[in-house]
Amino acid sequence: MLVISVFVCENTPNGIFTGIYDAWDSRLGHTNVRLMLEEEMDGPELFCQYRSVKADMEKAVRVTRSIERKLGHEVYEIVYYSILSGKKGSIDAVYRFLTLAFSIGSQCIEQISHPYVRPVFERRRNVKREYQHYQGFLRFSELDNGVLFSEIRPENNILQLLGIHFADRFPEENWIIYEAGRKQAVIHKKGIPFVILKISGRDELLKKLGVYGYSKREDELQKLWEEFIAAVGIEERENEKLQRKMLPLRYREFMREYNERKSLFFETS
Repeated sequence: MLVISVFVCENTPNGIFTGIYDAWDSRLGHTNVRLMLEEEMDGPELFCQYRSVKADMEKAVRVTRSIERKLGHEVYEIVYYSILSGKKGSIDAVYRFLTLAFSIGSQCIEQISHPYVRPVFERRRNVKREYQHYQGFLRFSELDNGVLFSEIRPENNILQLLGIHFADRFPEENWIIYEAGRKQAVIHKKGIPFVILKISGRDELLKKLGVYGYSKREDELQKLWEEFIAAVGIEERENEKLQRKMLPLRYREFMREYNERKSLFFETS
């Protein structure tokens, strides 16, 4: 009876690369192993043996170095963006892709229609598109303690990418990006590197920081913005279909200009 060994990884780059290392190093045969994230487990399956993977920095670095050295930076970029995908089965798709890549070399990326190549290309494209959208759609609001705060709910695990981007843009500001879906936050303090923390909830985070609302200046700016929109808008020319195309609904959830409950700052999580 064939038993599949399932390596269950934590949803971090280090955890995923460690899982790839352990699965490969197990010598069980690529067809006899599968990788999945902890949150993807709906319950035990028949004929599956589950192995919990503990993130190991040394193992993760060995995997990333092997990809860079043997397959090149382009392949590494494809792999990295793909493991950030929120689509179920992404890390197993990456593992299958790597079995092919290490077998035939970096030219594997030219075989777009290959069943091991196409899934990672689709995931990378989706992650990069969402990351680029949030670079433009993400809104910071000033809290009453002067910290810039933003809340998002991305489909993919792009918080670290956004942390890198905004740390470069706002190195001299104190800011927080809270990811509501995965309940984690990137916290940046002026002049030092950012950190990513697991958070039990947005309200608890802000109350620990002694925050109970937006700053007076933020409220005034938002009021001015609303008055400006009302003044320049032409009701007869409103085009909701075009608006949704340019700014999809799922990006509007935490935008104050679209949020009718913006005054109830601590009422939702």
